[in-house]
Amino acid sequence: MILEHVLVLSAYLFLIGLYGLITSRNMVRALMCLELILNAVNMNLVTFADFF
Repeated sequence: MILEHVLVLSAYLFLIGLYGLITSRNMVRALMCLELILNAVNMNLVTFADFF
């Protein structure tokens, strides 16, 4: 995939997770949103490791 596409997808995942983490009242939902944030970070790490 193209680097920019993966970065945009990762940014969307990060923002969705951040929004969910801020607005959630349920602890399970907050942990799921935290997982989205961590998946976005891992996607960036894998993409940059493959790209460089």
